[in-house]
Amino acid sequence: MNKDLEHQTNMKRRSLLKTFAASGISTALLRSSPLLTGMLMSRHADAQTSSGPNKCVTIYIPGGGIHDMWAPQGTGEDMSLGAMSALYEPVKTECNFLLNMSHTNGGHGVMPLILSNNWNAESFDVFMGRQLGPNTPFRYLNLGVHSNGHGTLTKEGTTTVPFQDNPFNVFNLIFGSSTGSAGNAKTQILNAHTQALNSIKTKLAGYEVERMNEHLDAISDTQRRLDELAGGSVSCAAAPSLNEFELTFDTFTRQAHLQADLIVSALKCNLTSSCSLAFGNHQSEFRIPELNYKGSYHQSIHGGSNGLPNYPYYVEMRAHLGSLTAYLINKLRSEGILDSTIVVETTDMGHADLHSNSDVPMLLAGGGTAMNRGVTTAGSGYNQRDLLQTAASMCGVDLGFGNVIPGVAASA
Repeated sequence: MNKDLEHQTNMKRRSLLKTFAASGISTALLRSSPLLTGMLMSRHADAQTSSGPNKCVTIYIPGGGIHDMWAPQGTGEDMSLGAMSALYEPVKTECNFLLNMSHTNGGHGVMPLILSNNWNAESFDVFMGRQLGPNTPFRYLNLGVHSNGHGTLTKEGTTTVPFQDNPFNVFNLIFGSSTGSAGNAKTQILNAHTQALNSIKTKLAGYEVERMNEHLDAISDTQRRLDELAGGSVSCAAAPSLNEFELTFDTFTRQAHLQADLIVSALKCNLTSSCSLAFGNHQSEFRIPELNYKGSYHQSIHGGSNGLPNYPYYVEMRAHLGSLTAYLINKLRSEGILDSTIVVETTDMGHADLHSNSDVPMLLAGGGTAMNRGVTTAGSGYNQRDLLQTAASMCGVDLGFGNVIPGVAASA
């Protein structure tokens, strides 16, 4: 993003804040509740004339996939999925599966190139946040599940941004109040938001009050689930912290679901318009103990099959990772915002045991009438940069690189 455009964005944000202040809503009140700020920013956005998707979620699954075991066939409810893609079944009619895609630099260690045009460029999730939600409390959220340690996806300008791997800290970040005693880690989050709402009820339309109440209910439910994951050791009214819950591979799937829930809540509450979520990193050292295979994902790819044909452990673990994407897509759908959201699932290679840069499994989902869904699209001759440009174009954004893949957009 160039300096002139960034300056214009900041000027617009300051102008909006002045408008809120003129209506009797103080800057201090806005700072006390990111949720309230998101509500008011969305009021302004609702007044604008817009069409097409206006939110974006990017998902990174390491380790690619084996084309013949991943590529779906057919369309709609009759679409048949491969062994690696089988767990997309609940949301297959919401997806456009890209086949025969390539990667500019397939293999381990290429994470910075997955969401950007070159090693030093700003990443897709940050750029889309600037374009779609410059006035939201959070320009972007970059979450992970055991993702820090080997490689990064997100870069703001030229600065690498680590993943937010801890769902407890993410919850406190996006829904917590910035007021209160600095020495008190257990800020009364729900009380802060409720007080902020009550103070401006007379300034909101009825539907806005109803929407805010729905958001508060969603936050309460998310916090309850966080408390349950922590074994009930955390007070229901308190924001959990890393000290109160050890994040281990034993709860990899539950952490992934919670991070997805937080993304959906943040998007629905208009706290941001762009999120990314990584399941692990390019070394894929995590394991998922509820599966039959007990080793690491990386080991399942390289030698973990113990001479068995067809990579059964690689297939099992890759299919499970697909189910985590399906969970997020289904959550967006159940919350009524999938049609206004473009979901991008990308990876770093094709057949991971070969470190291949061909037949790379990728998909897009959501987008409402903007996207052809429940279909496969031939992506021969296109790569991950084209995937990003295709997603951006359906949101009315031009990345300045990549080509639009024919057959994805409904108007194409």
